[in-house]
Amino acid sequence: MELDVWLGDLLVANVREKRKKVYIDYTAETAARYGPEVPLLSCSLPTPGPGRADHSRAFLEGLLPEATALQAMAAQVRGVSLTATGVPQDPTDSVLLLGEFGRECAGAVSTAPAGSGWTPGPGRYEPLDTADLERLVANLPTNPLGNDPGAGRRMSLAGAQPKLVLARFDGRWYEPADGAAPTHILKPTRSWPLSADNEAAVMWTARYVGLTDSAAWVEQVGSGRVYVVERYDRPVRSHGVVDRLHQEDLCQALGLRPNDKYHVGRPSQRIARVLRTFSSDPEADLTTLLRQLTFRTVIGDEDGHAKNVSIMLDEGRVRLAPLYDSLCTMSYHDLDGKMAAGIGNQVSLFKVDRKALVEEGTALGLPQQTATAVVDDTAERIREALAGLDSLDLEQRVVASVTEITRHRVANLLDGKPMGAAPAGTALDTPSRRRTRAARLDTRPSR
Repeated sequence: MELDVWLGDLLVANVREKRKKVYIDYTAETAARYGPEVPLLSCSLPTPGPGRADHSRAFLEGLLPEATALQAMAAQVRGVSLTATGVPQDPTDSVLLLGEFGRECAGAVSTAPAGSGWTPGPGRYEPLDTADLERLVANLPTNPLGNDPGAGRRMSLAGAQPKLVLARFDGRWYEPADGAAPTHILKPTRSWPLSADNEAAVMWTARYVGLTDSAAWVEQVGSGRVYVVERYDRPVRSHGVVDRLHQEDLCQALGLRPNDKYHVGRPSQRIARVLRTFSSDPEADLTTLLRQLTFRTVIGDEDGHAKNVSIMLDEGRVRLAPLYDSLCTMSYHDLDGKMAAGIGNQVSLFKVDRKALVEEGTALGLPQQTATAVVDDTAERIREALAGLDSLDLEQRVVASVTEITRHRVANLLDGKPMGAAPAGTALDTPSRRRTRAARLDTRPSR
């Protein structure tokens, strides 16, 4: 199969297969329009192409979900094979999956089988009532994202955690179909107790600190709690009119497959190199990256892997995306605090201190004085934000856990001490055995 790849309403590339490899080729019109070396679809796929086979595969796989969601989608497409670890067996498997489910992907991307005649359009939105919403959430194990190809719902979004993508206008939920753009992500609580409330508390704090503009909250759907967040790549202009802003995660930008997300190294290494090379304002983005790293570390989030950092792309202009997918993993004492990426010379959330964060900032290329100010200011803003958590409509056990852990970590950080383990009495789970890296929380949205 070959694919057409659209960016917004423009057909910009084709995907072709050759000897079990895939290549993304920009169209002649796209190459002529943008010229050479423009990171249009991805920093790893500059114009005019053709894209490298490994980078093409990585970009396409990065548009797909992971874990059980990918398995459920693969079961619905003839000829698709996954490995024992649940990733596409061959590059052609990703093409088959996106041929079936790619009408609505992260950023401004949509895909369709070449020659199918499909073109992006406004699609349609079907209003949902309470029973509809409960049904869609209950069916996520077999219908990830709310997919139903027979009804025109063919969507793909990265991440390992089960999620539903819907549109929300004037306080009401709608189901997008025929390529209509969703505006929100909904993530039900699953194996990690009260994870919806946990993520809502953390992302409310992130918004207070200034790391995102996206509103986040929790809704009761049937008997379960569901985390809801606005998509930063889908701003709503008016009822039924949604802009698509292009983005990619750092695995895609580096030409790495999703299963490499824990093997990218310190943020000051390859991630920083992408920003120095492509960002329209490298100094500002590197400063923001340090603020994001400080936030995740202080809040007690060990899962800041390379698919939980993204960039926005706009016809060659590149900027760091807002913070997303963060929660206090230290509230789950089954986890060991080992970070997805090291900070300074530390790999444990328990041992990171102010010195390690400042060292990471200087390794990013920031002056030591600037790095110190960013770390201290971020910590102070987080401490300010904690006072507002009590006012939120969240489970009080979660508010107490996140507040106690974070306050303890801020105090230690500003005193120059290692931030330490979670205080006693803050666990939201019942510790049993240490979970492996494969069992980590992976809360990716947008994407």
